Amino acid sequence: MVAGCYLWGALVAGYISLLVAVEEQEQKVPSLKHSLTTPLIKVEDDDALLTCVVKNQGNFTLMWKKAAKEKAGNKILTANMERITSDERLKIMHEDGGQVYVLVVRNVTIRDAGMYICELNSDPPLRSFHELKVLSATLQPPVPTESSVVTGATASTKDSVEVWGYSTERPVDHDFSPCCAARNISTVCQGFCKLKNILDGNTGVNPSDCEEEFPDIVSCMADGRNHMPCCVEAGIPEVCTDLCRGEYTVQTDNIKSMFSCSAYTAPTLACIAAGIETLPKQPQGFSAEALNDTSIRLHWLPPAKTDHLTQSYRVNVTYLQFLSPVFSVKVDTSKAKEIYPPNSALHGIPRGKTEFIINGLEKFSLYEVSMWAENKDGGKSLSTYDIKIVTHMEGDSGDPEPLESPTLPNIRSCCISNNVTHAKCVDKFCDPRNVASTQLTDLMICAPWDTEMFQCLADGKDHTPCCAAKRLPPLCQELCSGNVTDINFKYFRCLSYMNELSSCMLEGYGVLPSRPVNFRFSNLQTTFGILHWDKPDTLGDTVVDYVVKYQRITPDTGKTMSVEHAKSPFILENLDSASTYEVFVEPVNNIGTGEASTRIVFRTASRKIEDLLDSVNPYNQSSCCLKSGMKPECLPLCSYDANISEVKSLARLCADEFSKVVRCAAGGRDHLPCCARRGVPNNCQPLCQAVHQASTGADFLQCLPNIGQIITCYEEGTTKLPPPIKDFKAVSVQDGIVVLTWQVDDLNGTFNTAHFEVYYKLVEENSTGSTVFESDQQINTTVPIVKIPDLETGKKYRFFVVSRNLKGTSLPSSIVTVNVSSEAWNGTSISGASSPPHLLEVDSHSATWLQFAWNPPAITHPEDVLKYRLYYQQVSANLSKFDMVETDVTTVQLTGLTPNTQYALYSTALIVTKDTKIESTPSETLIAWTDPAFPAFVEAPTIHPINMVTEGSSMTVLCIAMGTPLPTVTLYINGHPLRSEITRHMVTMVHNVTSDMGHVSCYADNGYGTPMIASRKITISRAPTLSAPASTTVMNDDVLFLQCKVDAFPAPTMAIFRDSELKQSMMSDDRISITARGDEEDMATFYLSMEIAKVNQSDGQTYYCHANNTLGANSAPMLVNVTDQPLPVMNVTQCCLQQNVSADCLDICAFSIDFDMMIRKPQCIPQFSLMMSCASDGSDHRHCCSTGGVPSNCLDWCRGEAVEESEVCALSHSKTIVGCFHQGKENLPGKPTNIKVRPIDKNSAMVFWDLPEKNPHSVELYRVFWRPVGAKGANKSDTVQRKLVLHELHSGTTYEVVVKAGNSNGTSQLTQPLKFITADEFIIATSPVRSNVGGAVGIVLAVFIVLGLVVVVIYVMKKKNLIVLSVKKPDSPSVAFENPFYAVRDPASTAQAVSAEDYNVHISSSGSWQSEMSGTPSDRSSASSSPHSPDKNESTEMNPSMYEQISLGVNGQGFKRFK
Repeated sequence: MVAGCYLWGALVAGYISLLVAVEEQEQKVPSLKHSLTTPLIKVEDDDALLTCVVKNQGNFTLMWKKAAKEKAGNKILTANMERITSDERLKIMHEDGGQVYVLVVRNVTIRDAGMYICELNSDPPLRSFHELKVLSATLQPPVPTESSVVTGATASTKDSVEVWGYSTERPVDHDFSPCCAARNISTVCQGFCKLKNILDGNTGVNPSDCEEEFPDIVSCMADGRNHMPCCVEAGIPEVCTDLCRGEYTVQTDNIKSMFSCSAYTAPTLACIAAGIETLPKQPQGFSAEALNDTSIRLHWLPPAKTDHLTQSYRVNVTYLQFLSPVFSVKVDTSKAKEIYPPNSALHGIPRGKTEFIINGLEKFSLYEVSMWAENKDGGKSLSTYDIKIVTHMEGDSGDPEPLESPTLPNIRSCCISNNVTHAKCVDKFCDPRNVASTQLTDLMICAPWDTEMFQCLADGKDHTPCCAAKRLPPLCQELCSGNVTDINFKYFRCLSYMNELSSCMLEGYGVLPSRPVNFRFSNLQTTFGILHWDKPDTLGDTVVDYVVKYQRITPDTGKTMSVEHAKSPFILENLDSASTYEVFVEPVNNIGTGEASTRIVFRTASRKIEDLLDSVNPYNQSSCCLKSGMKPECLPLCSYDANISEVKSLARLCADEFSKVVRCAAGGRDHLPCCARRGVPNNCQPLCQAVHQASTGADFLQCLPNIGQIITCYEEGTTKLPPPIKDFKAVSVQDGIVVLTWQVDDLNGTFNTAHFEVYYKLVEENSTGSTVFESDQQINTTVPIVKIPDLETGKKYRFFVVSRNLKGTSLPSSIVTVNVSSEAWNGTSISGASSPPHLLEVDSHSATWLQFAWNPPAITHPEDVLKYRLYYQQVSANLSKFDMVETDVTTVQLTGLTPNTQYALYSTALIVTKDTKIESTPSETLIAWTDPAFPAFVEAPTIHPINMVTEGSSMTVLCIAMGTPLPTVTLYINGHPLRSEITRHMVTMVHNVTSDMGHVSCYADNGYGTPMIASRKITISRAPTLSAPASTTVMNDDVLFLQCKVDAFPAPTMAIFRDSELKQSMMSDDRISITARGDEEDMATFYLSMEIAKVNQSDGQTYYCHANNTLGANSAPMLVNVTDQPLPVMNVTQCCLQQNVSADCLDICAFSIDFDMMIRKPQCIPQFSLMMSCASDGSDHRHCCSTGGVPSNCLDWCRGEAVEESEVCALSHSKTIVGCFHQGKENLPGKPTNIKVRPIDKNSAMVFWDLPEKNPHSVELYRVFWRPVGAKGANKSDTVQRKLVLHELHSGTTYEVVVKAGNSNGTSQLTQPLKFITADEFIIATSPVRSNVGGAVGIVLAVFIVLGLVVVVIYVMKKKNLIVLSVKKPDSPSVAFENPFYAVRDPASTAQAVSAEDYNVHISSSGSWQSEMSGTPSDRSSASSSPHSPDKNESTEMNPSMYEQISLGVNGQGFKRFK
């Protein structure tokens, strides 16, 4: 045992070493195994993205190819980033240095479907295969491939042509355009009237646009020839042979019309092309008439131009039934057919004949005749239409040849003799046969001769009674009398009665036949009846034709239908059952239509109840679906008349229900023979036996192109095939003997079940579920019980039963598995179970989960409610008990598994009833590994379009992540999560891009290792927007400073103009200085400044700041007022309110700190320090105050701080101090704003801030102080940038930092101190010590802490070579100017530079900086932060005792020490 453990340990160690070696090797060699190879299904006009992931590409070239015929070779589409194909719809999405190559196919068509190959030209080459399927809403002709083009040959030079892979014997160049034109095919669709156009794809129109005209097009294509023998020989299934017969089945939304024949289009067209050259056309003008009670005569015309192909004709005469000569007696059709069943006879007729008489027929019987032409080789034309004809009753015969009709009166001569001179009027109104076609223009033109024309038409007779009988209006009846005096507009309404007027005129002449007599009906059936009549008494011998007219009256009124060329007896067919009709007949001779017969109203018979039952499927599919536990929302799929649109809309919701749909649609019947006959592909034929196997392609949705054939077989089979048995079980088990019973589902004999077939087989130890249909022996019985002897005792046997009738068999509904032994049997019956699930497989996998799928049982009753169990355990655990999960669907995901671990699994199926669960035998056992765990890795986001993302447009962001388990990928825009998905490849379309979407990040986390984020900074392109002071006031001889801020990208052209038309631009000279600069941190921010020295009154006007780039232009006005008066007084009332100055003292704040008012209000003197703090406006005016003679004990007021001797300072020096406040209002900067700290590492951090709100343009330098909290000394450094890196910090120490701004005129006050603590991987910032909004600032700083943590983590990982980010640094935007001045960037900081582009400068301080107190021994300037600190060379700035008195204050704490 110990030795075995050592051996197992050695094997495990060796295996692990092998895995490590393999992994190290995989890290060096190229690999495509992470490519996404799941078949991609798209609808036409969608965009398809095929993803190939290549690791360790090296110098190899990665190519995308499209699979084609072997002899043609695969077509190269792209090579690396280059497009090789000429198809501009294809492009590659790839990031330099990245591992992902995405082939984008825009606006896919059916032609794009197929296999795409991602190939790396390594040795040996590596390939991954990506299938693209393209769905169309309508049935499309097959797409011609390049192999169909024969190089160097044309249709006229080649005897054998390959058509879409199908070789034809002769060129396919059938042109049937004349036939299409004759059938009024629209011009746009006539491209389909040439086979060559169809083959070449040059029809010029989408097939769906012409589908309504396809029936006529296909009829012309077949050209009246029967191409069926060729099509059958070519292996075309019956359902796809409609084109061979000249027919076209219009595809509807009904699921039964959903079948795919595209694979057979090539041989079909080839057969048609071949048949056009050899087969005869069908005879034309085929007609039949009864000569007497036993004979009929047929007449036809030979086909034009192709009669030479006809060798003979064949006539088929089919006797249908005899008719009753007694008009009141109806013949029972079914009994008549039993007495004298229908039969057919063929008659051969030699070529050249156009008439044939068939004798020896039954008297007064119904026949159907048709004919076709044949050639010498037996090839046939299509059959003519079928004609139903009735032989005469005994003794009757057909009408003799008609006599000549009477002569019409010579109306034309009458008109001419009465001076009707207009030729058109003579033609229209002087021939009663043409009066019916009279138009309004005719009536207007011929009005001058109205009296003469209508008088001649009447021929001396008054036809008014006839016109009145035909219900003509009284006004129009005047035309019938012949007495017309004047035709005016009132008679225009008579135009609609001209046909009746013509009929009355002809009738009055005595030239038309009277009504047919003895009009009657016989043999009335549900859909047809026989009409009889005798010729008219008057002029009956002149009748050449009869017209039958009929109309449905109930249950609703239909159109009046006419049938010409009718002969008595006449079959009136295609009637609706249980409906009332009105019918009459009109005689016609060479003159016109005579008087109508009497009208007969009749009602067709109702269908018999048994007939109605025959039309209803006895199988209830919906009931089966309900019993099987289908979701109610999926029940619309449980119909043989389901709609394709419903299938598509419910496909996702009902994905797990399609196996139930198939089981219930099959109804437990075996439809395989029908499916094979209808051409169902082999991979879909398991569906015909209710076996739903998604893993092998026998899936409802995958077989959707052929589902029409399958559903048709289902519907036919459930009406003819016997149903499956129920409740199959073994009721007795003895040694060697088993007794089986079951219930029959055909008790009333609807399906005529003949017998039952019992199949059984000895079960071997290693048998699997894949052999469930196999059997060794069979026994038949006609009763639902059987005793099976002679079995091997102690062995397991498996039994199943099927029903059989003359049409076929049912499917087995369950399996009984028993141990044939009295000892093993417990005395209770053993119920049948389903067969086990089969083809258990790993659907997907990761480090901590495995997804499994299997196929439902092949044998089960369609109404069974099924559940499934999946048993699993770790192989290494060596346990006897398996864990189990139960599910309703055929897939399950096991979670919480151990990475890189082997598991053993098997599944079973359960039949769930109200009281029991019957479990099947186990499926095959599967061994599966979980993946090793790898931390998530994410590439920097790829953004398209790469070159320019415009504000308001859309951008596509591609996040590519690796790692096992599959990582959760999150897209962040400016720190806000936008979308998350568990995937390796996430494409997101961001619409309506805004200018602040400049920071795009992809974040990946899979629970192993450190999550990773990769970011890319982009600048959104946008038109310029401007910010400029609306109004500025300046004194004469002072300096005017105007600054315009521009937000734009790409870099704009900027200028300042004097006029709103932007024609007079400002130029730099000795007095005017115009400068422009870009922002150091924001690539889309630019500043344009103008400074005018010694301002005079002419400078006072409106200036216009203008900026434009490729996306737009914008302007902003800037009004300048030049005055001799000083600037307005300062009103600091609002600040005083915020400082809680009492209401009684607020009027002092309203007028530049009014001292006279203060003297009158001595109670306000204690609050004067608060007022002075407001008046200082955030600036440090001590340099001005000191120059003006303000003593040191009052200097704190000059920077807004309190003083001890406030009364003395207020009375003696307040005017000087306030004067300095006025002077500094325009030239001193305010305090920097929004000071923040960002971590770099545990010993360094970056402090950064925003521009002051007051006079931001005047800042020349920033000074930064920092120290540990409580320290007496402080570090100091100057910088011209709005950031500074602090070095030599100690981890875990709390620091505080302040910043002030300054220029040559003075400085601002210090910002509030900001505390922070550095640690190993993060920085903690606290609110300023004297802030009144500490909570809010703390929240803001907390956000920066989180961001800081992310930055530090990425920085540390990058330092440790754990990640490599390929992020292209954007080029600095250039600034173009219309005027000859240039961009100026701020010089770099005097402190340590942050980037390689920054550099150190030394700034010579003015006198105002000399008033900065930094001379104590504890004060020092950080060498690391300011290697060229100016403080080292500064002389003593102030008397130390004065510094202590002014700066330290009373308590000596805080930053007062070095303000």
